[in-house]
Amino acid sequence: MSLRARFVLVPTALAVLAPAVVAGAAPAAGTDVTAIAAPEAADPASAGLGQAGEPPAGAGEAARGERARDAGPELQPTTTKVRLKGVRRGRVTAGERVKVAGTVRRFRAGQEVTIILSRGKRTVKRENVHVRAKGAGSELGRFHWSRKMVAPGMYRVRAILRKGAAWASSKDGSRNFRLRYPSLNKGDRGSSAATLNDLLNELGFVSSRGSRYSSATGRAVLAYRKVNNMARKEKATGSIFKKLAKGKGGFKLEHPGAGKHVEADLSRQVMVLANNGEVDEIYTISSGAPATPTIRGKFRFYRKDAGYNSLGMYYSVYFIRGYATHGYHSVPTYPASHGCLRNPIPDSVHIYNWIDIGDPIYVYK
Repeated sequence: MSLRARFVLVPTALAVLAPAVVAGAAPAAGTDVTAIAAPEAADPASAGLGQAGEPPAGAGEAARGERARDAGPELQPTTTKVRLKGVRRGRVTAGERVKVAGTVRRFRAGQEVTIILSRGKRTVKRENVHVRAKGAGSELGRFHWSRKMVAPGMYRVRAILRKGAAWASSKDGSRNFRLRYPSLNKGDRGSSAATLNDLLNELGFVSSRGSRYSSATGRAVLAYRKVNNMARKEKATGSIFKKLAKGKGGFKLEHPGAGKHVEADLSRQVMVLANNGEVDEIYTISSGAPATPTIRGKFRFYRKDAGYNSLGMYYSVYFIRGYATHGYHSVPTYPASHGCLRNPIPDSVHIYNWIDIGDPIYVYK
């Protein structure tokens, strides 16, 4: 090969060898430069690169695998559904329960759902419930929750499945619903009557215990109506039921600092047993007729007579001379006695036992 031919190849070789030539000594005279090998570190393949500077085959897949392992296992998607029972035309009857019958699709053991009951923007109840498989090996899970509804307002139920180790989160919500307050009367039974009894007792209007609208319920409703200057009858309208559900319509004491005492409000024809500034019990009464009015003022009970006396007075407690509070067979809604404070026979023994000799009584109009 001629010298000219050998030098034609030199530029290509020098392009590879340039770093080595610059970094090291010049080749000896007469040395064939095409025979000089580049340092091993300069070989692109040895630097982890393939042809044209590309990463070796499989390097991208390995990097993606590393990232997947760092991110953890892929979470399975889920679907949560909420279905309400007991809601009719967007309403729940006061005293009855609203029931949640929910489902989770792609059930896994250990799942829990957070139930949130809200009234307006306020959370009324938050509770976690377990999700159970519909059947062995089923992908469908079910959960149940219920609550008795009393207070008025606009309600909504939400269910939230929190993210777990192997499943994604999901949630659902119900439509809004309100409460319906039915009118009730003697003889009615059920959860609404039971709730009405509870609400009356909470405010001190002595009513039944249980799910029946009894005679005691009627007397308590009558006392409530008297306190709130309503028509004097024993029927509980829906509006009365709703007011009770709001905790409104109780009796305000005239003498809250009197300790254990009795107050007789002649204008409203009720008698109140009070203790330490709180209303204990409220009863309907009938005071003295216009021709024989009840004496007014502050007095102290000084004598107790159990059972009936010759005048038909039952379990009498006297507070001045012949004036007493006692049971009687007739207790109309208006003043009708000879001056005493008549109370219904079924309430008499309890009132008699509650009052102690020396307790004050305030009689006012």
